[in-house]
Amino acid sequence: MLFSYIKLLRPHQWIKNIILFAGIIFGKKLGDLESVERAIFAFFLFSLTASCQYVLNDFLDRKEDALHPEKKHRPLASGAISPTIALLLTAVLLSITLVLSFKLQAEFFYWVAGYLIFNIVYSRFLKHMVILDVMSISFGFVVRAIAGSIVVGVSFSSWLLLCTFMLALYWGFGKRRGELIILEEGAKGHRKILEEYSVNFLDLMMGIVATMTLVTYVMYVTSPSTIENLGTDKMVYTIPIVVYAIFRSLYIIYIKNMGHNPTKAILTDWGVLMAGFLWLLLVVWIMYSGSGQSLPFQL
Repeated sequence: MLFSYIKLLRPHQWIKNIILFAGIIFGKKLGDLESVERAIFAFFLFSLTASCQYVLNDFLDRKEDALHPEKKHRPLASGAISPTIALLLTAVLLSITLVLSFKLQAEFFYWVAGYLIFNIVYSRFLKHMVILDVMSISFGFVVRAIAGSIVVGVSFSSWLLLCTFMLALYWGFGKRRGELIILEEGAKGHRKILEEYSVNFLDLMMGIVATMTLVTYVMYVTSPSTIENLGTDKMVYTIPIVVYAIFRSLYIIYIKNMGHNPTKAILTDWGVLMAGFLWLLLVVWIMYSGSGQSLPFQL
Protein backbone atom coordinates (compact mmCIF):
# COMPACT_ATOMS: atom_id res chain seq x y z
CA MET A 1 0.00 0.00 0.00
CA LEU A 2 2.91 2.34 0.76
CA PHE A 3 4.29 1.89 -2.75
CA SER A 4 0.82 2.49 -4.20
CA TYR A 5 0.41 5.68 -2.18
CA ILE A 6 3.81 6.98 -3.27
CA LYS A 7 2.79 6.26 -6.85
CA LEU A 8 -0.47 8.10 -6.18
CA LEU A 9 1.51 11.20 -5.17
CA ARG A 10 3.15 11.21 -8.64
CA PRO A 11 6.68 12.32 -7.63
CA HIS A 12 7.66 12.30 -11.32
CA GLN A 13 5.36 15.31 -11.74
CA TRP A 14 7.54 17.33 -9.41
CA ILE A 15 9.57 18.37 -12.44
CA LYS A 16 6.81 20.94 -13.02
CA ASN A 17 7.86 22.72 -9.84
CA ILE A 18 11.41 23.38 -11.06
CA ILE A 19 10.02 26.76 -12.13
CA LEU A 20 10.25 27.71 -8.41
CA PHE A 21 14.02 28.01 -8.87
CA ALA A 22 13.65 30.68 -11.56
CA GLY A 23 13.53 33.41 -8.92
CA ILE A 24 16.81 32.43 -7.31
CA ILE A 25 18.52 32.09 -10.70
CA PHE A 26 17.33 35.34 -12.26
CA GLY A 27 17.53 37.13 -8.93
CA LYS A 28 21.26 36.29 -8.86
CA LYS A 29 21.08 34.52 -5.52
CA LEU A 30 22.67 31.21 -6.42
CA GLY A 31 25.69 32.22 -4.34
CA ASP A 32 23.53 32.83 -1.26
CA LEU A 33 23.40 29.47 0.53
CA GLU A 34 20.51 30.54 2.76
CA SER A 35 18.42 31.46 -0.27
CA VAL A 36 19.36 28.18 -1.97
CA GLU A 37 18.24 26.23 1.11
CA ARG A 38 14.95 28.16 1.27
CA ALA A 39 14.32 27.56 -2.44
CA ILE A 40 14.96 23.82 -2.09
CA PHE A 41 12.70 23.60 0.96
CA ALA A 42 10.00 25.57 -0.87
CA PHE A 43 10.31 23.23 -3.85
CA PHE A 44 9.57 20.15 -1.74
CA LEU A 45 6.74 21.83 0.16
CA PHE A 46 5.07 23.01 -3.04
CA SER A 47 5.62 19.60 -4.64
CA LEU A 48 3.97 17.80 -1.73
CA THR A 49 1.05 20.23 -1.85
CA ALA A 50 0.65 19.57 -5.56
CA SER A 51 0.83 15.82 -4.90
CA CYS A 52 -2.01 16.11 -2.39
CA GLN A 53 -4.03 17.92 -5.03
CA TYR A 54 -3.29 15.09 -7.49
CA VAL A 55 -4.74 12.62 -5.00
CA LEU A 56 -7.92 14.67 -4.80
CA ASN A 57 -8.12 14.81 -8.59
CA ASP A 58 -7.63 11.05 -8.86
CA PHE A 59 -10.32 10.51 -6.24
CA LEU A 60 -12.81 12.62 -8.18
CA ASP A 61 -11.85 11.14 -11.57
CA ARG A 62 -11.32 7.51 -10.58
CA LYS A 63 -14.31 6.23 -12.57
CA GLU A 64 -13.32 8.09 -15.73
CA ASP A 65 -9.67 7.12 -15.30
CA ALA A 66 -10.67 3.45 -15.17
CA LEU A 67 -11.70 3.80 -18.84
CA HIS A 68 -8.40 5.38 -19.91
CA PRO A 69 -5.76 3.08 -21.52
CA GLU A 70 -2.98 4.51 -19.30
CA LYS A 71 -4.72 6.16 -16.33
CA LYS A 72 -6.55 2.93 -15.49
CA HIS A 73 -3.32 1.75 -13.85
CA ARG A 74 -3.38 4.56 -11.29
CA PRO A 75 -3.82 3.27 -7.70
CA LEU A 76 -7.34 4.65 -7.17
CA ALA A 77 -8.62 3.81 -10.64
CA SER A 78 -7.26 0.26 -10.43
CA GLY A 79 -8.42 -0.30 -6.87
CA ALA A 80 -4.88 -0.87 -5.57
CA ILE A 81 -5.53 1.52 -2.69
CA SER A 82 -8.75 2.36 -0.84
CA PRO A 83 -10.12 5.86 -1.59
CA THR A 84 -10.84 6.37 2.12
CA ILE A 85 -7.29 5.51 3.17
CA ALA A 86 -5.87 7.67 0.41
CA LEU A 87 -7.87 10.70 1.56
CA LEU A 88 -6.95 10.19 5.22
CA LEU A 89 -3.23 9.91 4.51
CA THR A 90 -3.43 12.93 2.21
CA ALA A 91 -5.18 15.02 4.85
CA VAL A 92 -2.35 14.30 7.33
CA LEU A 93 0.38 15.01 4.77
CA LEU A 94 -1.29 18.20 3.59
CA SER A 95 -1.70 19.52 7.15
CA ILE A 96 2.00 19.00 7.87
CA THR A 97 3.00 20.59 4.56
CA LEU A 98 0.88 23.70 5.12
CA VAL A 99 2.21 24.20 8.64
CA LEU A 100 5.81 23.95 7.40
CA SER A 101 5.01 26.35 4.55
CA PHE A 102 3.76 28.94 7.04
CA LYS A 103 6.87 28.49 9.18
CA LEU A 104 9.07 28.98 6.13
CA GLN A 105 7.35 32.26 5.20
CA ALA A 106 3.82 33.55 5.71
CA GLU A 107 3.51 35.04 2.21
CA PHE A 108 4.78 31.83 0.65
CA PHE A 109 2.11 29.95 2.61
CA TYR A 110 -0.61 32.23 1.23
CA TRP A 111 0.46 31.46 -2.33
CA VAL A 112 0.64 27.72 -1.61
CA ALA A 113 -2.80 27.78 0.02
CA GLY A 114 -4.14 29.88 -2.85
CA TYR A 115 -2.75 27.38 -5.34
CA LEU A 116 -4.45 24.54 -3.47
CA ILE A 117 -7.81 26.32 -3.28
CA PHE A 118 -7.64 27.31 -6.94
CA ASN A 119 -6.97 23.70 -7.93
CA ILE A 120 -9.93 22.49 -5.90
CA VAL A 121 -12.07 24.98 -7.82
CA TYR A 122 -10.44 23.69 -11.01
CA SER A 123 -11.23 20.07 -10.14
CA ARG A 124 -14.87 20.87 -9.43
CA PHE A 125 -15.68 23.46 -12.07
CA LEU A 126 -12.97 24.90 -14.31
CA LYS A 127 -11.80 21.57 -15.75
CA HIS A 128 -15.24 21.24 -17.35
CA MET A 129 -15.04 24.63 -19.13
CA VAL A 130 -13.53 24.67 -22.60
CA ILE A 131 -10.29 26.72 -22.95
CA LEU A 132 -10.52 27.78 -19.29
CA ASP A 133 -9.49 24.25 -18.33
CA VAL A 134 -6.12 24.66 -20.06
CA MET A 135 -5.71 28.28 -18.97
CA SER A 136 -6.27 27.24 -15.35
CA ILE A 137 -3.44 24.72 -15.53
CA SER A 138 -1.19 27.39 -17.02
CA PHE A 139 -2.09 29.81 -14.25
CA GLY A 140 -0.77 27.23 -11.79
CA PHE A 141 2.70 27.54 -13.32
CA VAL A 142 2.61 31.30 -12.90
CA VAL A 143 1.73 30.82 -9.22
CA ARG A 144 4.72 28.47 -8.86
CA ALA A 145 7.04 31.07 -10.37
CA ILE A 146 5.75 33.83 -8.10
CA ALA A 147 5.94 31.64 -4.99
CA GLY A 148 9.54 30.71 -5.79
CA SER A 149 10.48 34.37 -6.13
CA ILE A 150 8.75 35.42 -2.93
CA VAL A 151 10.47 32.83 -0.78
CA VAL A 152 13.93 34.19 -1.73
CA GLY A 153 12.87 37.83 -1.70
CA VAL A 154 13.19 38.78 -5.38
CA SER A 155 10.82 40.29 -7.91
CA PHE A 156 9.80 38.41 -11.03
CA SER A 157 9.77 39.92 -14.51
CA SER A 158 6.31 40.32 -16.01
CA TRP A 159 7.76 39.20 -19.34
CA LEU A 160 9.08 35.99 -17.81
CA LEU A 161 5.74 35.35 -16.10
CA LEU A 162 4.00 35.80 -19.44
CA CYS A 163 6.48 33.45 -21.12
CA THR A 164 5.84 30.86 -18.40
CA PHE A 165 2.10 31.19 -18.93
CA MET A 166 2.39 30.81 -22.70
CA LEU A 167 4.70 27.79 -22.47
CA ALA A 168 2.28 26.09 -20.07
CA LEU A 169 -0.61 26.85 -22.44
CA TYR A 170 1.38 25.30 -25.26
CA TRP A 171 1.87 22.02 -23.40
CA GLY A 172 -1.70 22.13 -22.10
CA PHE A 173 -3.23 22.28 -25.55
CA GLY A 174 -0.74 19.63 -26.67
CA LYS A 175 -1.98 17.36 -23.90
CA ARG A 176 -5.60 17.83 -24.96
CA ARG A 177 -4.64 17.03 -28.55
CA GLY A 178 -2.79 13.91 -27.44
CA GLU A 179 -5.78 12.76 -25.39
CA LEU A 180 -8.09 13.10 -28.38
CA ILE A 181 -5.77 11.02 -30.54
CA ILE A 182 -4.90 8.27 -28.08
CA LEU A 183 -8.50 7.82 -26.89
CA GLU A 184 -9.98 8.16 -30.39
CA GLU A 185 -13.74 7.48 -30.28
CA GLY A 186 -13.66 6.88 -26.52
CA ALA A 187 -12.37 10.38 -25.74
CA LYS A 188 -15.78 11.85 -25.03
CA GLY A 189 -16.64 8.99 -22.71
CA HIS A 190 -13.46 9.46 -20.71
CA ARG A 191 -13.65 13.22 -20.21
CA LYS A 192 -16.70 15.25 -21.15
CA ILE A 193 -14.70 18.42 -21.86
CA LEU A 194 -13.04 16.65 -24.81
CA GLU A 195 -16.37 16.95 -26.62
CA GLU A 196 -15.60 20.66 -26.95
CA TYR A 197 -12.27 20.14 -28.70
CA SER A 198 -11.15 18.90 -32.08
CA VAL A 199 -7.68 18.11 -33.40
CA ASN A 200 -7.89 20.90 -35.98
CA PHE A 201 -8.87 23.47 -33.37
CA LEU A 202 -6.07 22.39 -31.04
CA ASP A 203 -3.56 22.51 -33.90
CA LEU A 204 -4.55 26.14 -34.44
CA MET A 205 -4.26 26.94 -30.72
CA MET A 206 -0.84 25.31 -30.51
CA GLY A 207 0.46 27.24 -33.50
CA ILE A 208 -0.66 30.52 -31.93
CA VAL A 209 0.66 29.76 -28.46
CA ALA A 210 4.00 28.38 -29.71
CA THR A 211 4.54 31.61 -31.63
CA MET A 212 3.55 33.74 -28.64
CA THR A 213 5.91 31.76 -26.39
CA LEU A 214 8.86 32.47 -28.66
CA VAL A 215 7.88 36.13 -29.08
CA THR A 216 7.50 36.75 -25.35
CA TYR A 217 10.86 35.11 -24.62
CA VAL A 218 12.58 37.20 -27.28
CA MET A 219 10.90 40.32 -25.88
CA TYR A 220 12.07 39.34 -22.40
CA VAL A 221 15.76 38.81 -23.22
CA THR A 222 15.96 41.94 -25.40
CA SER A 223 13.94 44.22 -23.10
CA PRO A 224 15.90 47.24 -21.79
CA SER A 225 14.53 46.58 -18.30
CA THR A 226 15.79 42.98 -18.43
CA ILE A 227 19.23 44.10 -19.56
CA GLU A 228 19.33 46.63 -16.74
CA ASN A 229 18.05 44.23 -14.06
CA LEU A 230 20.28 41.32 -15.07
CA GLY A 231 23.27 43.51 -15.87
CA THR A 232 23.90 41.87 -19.25
CA ASP A 233 22.70 41.97 -22.85
CA LYS A 234 24.06 38.48 -23.61
CA MET A 235 20.82 36.61 -22.83
CA VAL A 236 19.97 36.96 -26.50
CA TYR A 237 22.36 34.06 -27.14
CA THR A 238 19.93 31.69 -25.40
CA ILE A 239 17.26 32.26 -28.05
CA PRO A 240 18.43 29.50 -30.46
CA ILE A 241 18.22 26.93 -27.66
CA VAL A 242 14.66 27.97 -26.83
CA VAL A 243 13.70 27.85 -30.52
CA TYR A 244 15.11 24.33 -30.78
CA ALA A 245 13.26 23.23 -27.61
CA ILE A 246 9.93 24.47 -29.00
CA PHE A 247 10.52 22.79 -32.37
CA ARG A 248 11.66 19.59 -30.68
CA SER A 249 8.51 19.55 -28.54
CA LEU A 250 6.42 19.94 -31.69
CA TYR A 251 8.21 16.87 -33.01
CA ILE A 252 7.36 15.02 -29.78
CA ILE A 253 3.70 15.97 -30.02
CA TYR A 254 3.10 15.50 -33.76
CA ILE A 255 5.55 12.75 -34.73
CA LYS A 256 6.10 10.72 -31.56
CA ASN A 257 2.48 11.22 -30.39
CA MET A 258 3.47 11.77 -26.75
CA GLY A 259 1.58 15.00 -26.20
CA HIS A 260 -0.97 13.32 -23.92
CA ASN A 261 1.74 12.90 -21.26
CA PRO A 262 3.95 16.03 -21.31
CA THR A 263 5.94 15.07 -18.21
CA LYS A 264 6.91 11.67 -19.60
CA ALA A 265 7.64 13.22 -22.98
CA ILE A 266 10.05 15.73 -21.45
CA LEU A 267 11.77 13.28 -19.12
CA THR A 268 12.36 10.67 -21.82
CA ASP A 269 13.35 12.85 -24.78
CA TRP A 270 17.10 13.48 -24.99
CA GLY A 271 16.62 16.54 -27.21
CA VAL A 272 14.45 18.44 -24.75
CA LEU A 273 16.56 17.36 -21.77
CA MET A 274 19.78 18.45 -23.48
CA ALA A 275 18.25 21.76 -24.55
CA GLY A 276 17.07 22.42 -21.01
CA PHE A 277 20.49 21.60 -19.55
CA LEU A 278 22.35 23.76 -22.07
CA TRP A 279 19.91 26.64 -21.61
CA LEU A 280 20.36 26.55 -17.82
CA LEU A 281 24.14 26.29 -18.09
CA LEU A 282 24.32 29.19 -20.54
CA VAL A 283 21.97 31.38 -18.47
CA VAL A 284 23.98 30.82 -15.29
CA TRP A 285 27.27 31.42 -17.10
CA ILE A 286 26.03 34.65 -18.73
CA MET A 287 24.54 36.04 -15.53
CA TYR A 288 27.28 35.11 -13.08
CA SER A 289 30.56 34.93 -14.99
CA GLY A 290 31.03 38.68 -15.01
CA SER A 291 29.11 39.59 -11.87
CA GLY A 292 31.92 38.90 -9.40
CA GLN A 293 29.55 36.77 -7.30
CA SER A 294 30.72 33.42 -6.01
CA LEU A 295 28.74 30.25 -6.65
CA PRO A 296 28.42 27.04 -4.62
CA PHE A 297 29.88 25.28 -7.70
CA GLN A 298 32.37 26.04 -10.45
CA LEU A 299 31.26 26.82 -14.02
